Amino acid sequence: MKQVKEDYLINEKTVLLTGEYVKNGRQWTRVIEGEETFLVRKRPIELINKALLCLGSDFRAARRSSKYILGECHMCPIRVNCNLGIWLFPTKSYRDEHCIWFSLMHVKDTKPCGIRRTKVYLSYNHEFEIEMKESSFNNKKNKANQLRENMLRNAQSPLTFYLEPKKGLKIIEGPGLNRYELKKD
Repeated sequence: MKQVKEDYLINEKTVLLTGEYVKNGRQWTRVIEGEETFLVRKRPIELINKALLCLGSDFRAARRSSKYILGECHMCPIRVNCNLGIWLFPTKSYRDEHCIWFSLMHVKDTKPCGIRRTKVYLSYNHEFEIEMKESSFNNKKNKANQLRENMLRNAQSPLTFYLEPKKGLKIIEGPGLNRYELKKD
């Protein structure tokens, strides 16, 4: 019997997420985490959104942020958690039932297997063969790397400090149309 979980939180051991249909015709998520694989009773996009909500964002905001940083792009990679190094990129539109979300840190190498097939070598000695040109897959992976580098660089930007001036203003509210009177100390 397959292991099934009610819920799941994406973490640094999450290698990939993909949709899988079960007997009742519902789409659940196939998770590869570390050396294990299991099903979760939610769609991949629901798990991704939950992880982002737990960190103060959501899927729409993550996509909007990616597009702002990378420019207008389709099938944008997203940042899930900078601190844990979790960046996901999709193989197809997130609306496509056959979309696979790879964790950037777990993609080790690729190899073409015919014209439109690619073998993806992953952490924990996993291999995943997908229907996609190797160049297309690597372009998506490179976009995710570019997003990661840009976001990490932006997070390292120096902060600007404002010094308090020696003399301040006194602002006094009074009656009338122009209610505020400014006086220097």
